[in-house]
Amino acid sequence: MKKMDKQFLFEVAVLVAGILCLLKGYLDRKGEKLSGVVSGFVNMDGYDFPMIRFQYNGQELEARAANGDKGNKMKHKEGDRVDIVYRPSKAKYVNILGDNHDIYISVALIVCGLVMVILRLISK
Repeated sequence: MKKMDKQFLFEVAVLVAGILCLLKGYLDRKGEKLSGVVSGFVNMDGYDFPMIRFQYNGQELEARAANGDKGNKMKHKEGDRVDIVYRPSKAKYVNILGDNHDIYISVALIVCGLVMVILRLISK
């Protein structure tokens, strides 16, 4: 395989990864909109993820937020009330409405992939 072909495959892969991440982010927000309370935090690889306690179908549940922050950049504090999206099929995680890190990363990947592909097509 030529170097140019490998490079083009990489560019397309970046674009496809961005589109798939955006689709995943969209689907993650298609669940039950509920209210919950930040009950604590769990640290994973240097990132603090809020644990959210909420009611669903008469049961009190607790799940980890899908997006976390590093130390002093925490957007939420213990005891804060937050609006969430809960998908029973993905009961381990919830999405806090307004926490859009995953969407920003997806859009950045799409833009980078598009720019690389367009520049390749223009330079031919």
